[in-house]
Amino acid sequence: MWHLRAGLIALLVLSSACGASRSAPVSGPEPTSNEIPVQIDNQSFSDMDIYVLRNGERWLIGQAGGLTKTTLAIRGAIRGDGRVRLLAEPVGGVRPLATPTLVVPRGQSIFWTIGSDPATSTASTG
Repeated sequence: MWHLRAGLIALLVLSSACGASRSAPVSGPEPTSNEIPVQIDNQSFSDMDIYVLRNGERWLIGQAGGLTKTTLAIRGAIRGDGRVRLLAEPVGGVRPLATPTLVVPRGQSIFWTIGSDPATSTASTG
């Protein structure tokens, strides 16, 4: 009986020690002077490939999973003069969604909510 009680106490101590450790919350990339953070709230079920549209070309910057919040970064030469237009293309889908041209001063971010209905999508800077 004593061995059983000692074993249960040891198990309790070990399980509480394992549960006590916490990892730091995952945050988006730290912006540098040449980056524009893009915070995406994808309220659609579809995973989205996210592109920057610039001079008739599109540059892949990452993917936003369906029903998730994601932070991506526009880096270097793609940043250009701070005028940014984004495109979200559903993986396996046919109807892409684009933002209007956004003017993003240095040190600011883009906030894009992709609605479950494209008409409810919004994009802003701040």
